[in-house]
Amino acid sequence: MILVFGFLLLFFSVYLVFRFQHYWRGGRLSIFFPSDFAFLTNSHLIVKGSGLEVSRLELNGRPIYTDQNGFFEEELILAPGLNIIELKADDRFGRKLSERRTVMVKMPE
Repeated sequence: MILVFGFLLLFFSVYLVFRFQHYWRGGRLSIFFPSDFAFLTNSHLIVKGSGLEVSRLELNGRPIYTDQNGFFEEELILAPGLNIIELKADDRFGRKLSERRTVMVKMPE
């Protein structure tokens, strides 16, 4: 009887740790496209990524929003030359998160 109770307690504890791990791990940011140091030939760009478990999300200083699964697609117009794309967020515990991509835009001649 004690062995069964111990097993159930262990199973329940592992389940709770697995189920609520994203609460104490905090938010996560990712930029899927473009990759870092990408070479682009068009100034119009769709930035794709995710912001999971975040309370506020900004792309180059402009607030953006995710879909119900935490993914986003936002259009940017870049200048010719070197551009920095910066994604910033705050998670629910007030921690600051950021992700950066540096891209080069060269317009066709």
